[in-house]
Amino acid sequence: MSGYVVVENPSAELWNSFLKMSPEGNLGQCFEMGEIAKMVYPRAKVARLLITYNGEPIGIVQGTYSSYFGFGMTLKVMRGPIVNAKTKENLQLVGNLLKELEDSSKRKRIIHAQILVPDSWQLQEVFRKMGYASVKIENDYVVNLEEEAQKLWKSIDHNKRRNIKKAMNEGVEIVQSHSHEDLKTFISMYEATAKRRGFSTYPPSWFEAIWKTLKPELSNVFLAYWKGKSVSGVYIVIHGKIVYALSAGSRTEGWEVRPNDILHWKAMEWACQNGYSKYDMGTVSEPPPTEESNDWGLWRWKREWKGSLERIQTFDKILLPRYKLILHAKKLVEHWL
Repeated sequence: MSGYVVVENPSAELWNSFLKMSPEGNLGQCFEMGEIAKMVYPRAKVARLLITYNGEPIGIVQGTYSSYFGFGMTLKVMRGPIVNAKTKENLQLVGNLLKELEDSSKRKRIIHAQILVPDSWQLQEVFRKMGYASVKIENDYVVNLEEEAQKLWKSIDHNKRRNIKKAMNEGVEIVQSHSHEDLKTFISMYEATAKRRGFSTYPPSWFEAIWKTLKPELSNVFLAYWKGKSVSGVYIVIHGKIVYALSAGSRTEGWEVRPNDILHWKAMEWACQNGYSKYDMGTVSEPPPTEESNDWGLWRWKREWKGSLERIQTFDKILLPRYKLILHAKKLVEHWL
């Protein structure tokens, strides 16, 4: 690769100077999210590679992994690699970055790699040629915010508009905040929701680390209050032009006035008014849930926002086949703990 230089563990400034050129944003490849993983999980490590051409950064890839028994387990890459090259050079550059990442991972004794890539990037053939298998398909549910808030309001489902109006008439109030007390209020609702629905949670330290690491204007909570009590909340993080609804929670005593609907509406309205292009509401299975599924209620609630599904594939490869039994042993230990 004449003129190309691979930089391992580049500075945050160099990394983010490239990422700022992205037309929208990419939270998964944000330098700070790698640092947050290390703050929250004691065994977490970060692998970062950046490629420059004639001194200018043109490609990056970041992944996190945990270390046990002197080995790295699974290197997980979220929405990467990212490259900035002419169309005809794009696939070759992605392949070069993946090859460099594999070589670097093997030096670190990382056994396994999983890379999540949107189908819209059209990189499937690159991964297949490099020996990766597609092991999972899911979707991101994204609401387009490029129109003004009034047009967005008209586009959402009639039932959603009715529920939002009901919350307004019942006196539900929405507060946007970056205070630590409001963060703790949100976390308490999030944990109550996880216990009620039986899903695993991010630890409180994860939210705290994001809160402390990102600039105040890039992470906020929106809280819904009814009769003077907090009844619902959503934690948003911003990267580029995308607003990510990272997590949400609620209390059952507020459900009758539909606080979740007005809560997300006010977050979207604020995002529209501040020039953001997308509101990312998290993952949806592929195919989407049916009426017989346990996840039908959440999917029915999401789709009333009239967003779109963006398909994402997980590509999987064993980098050090002779050591994959160590990976299995680690999974067995986790299962029995």
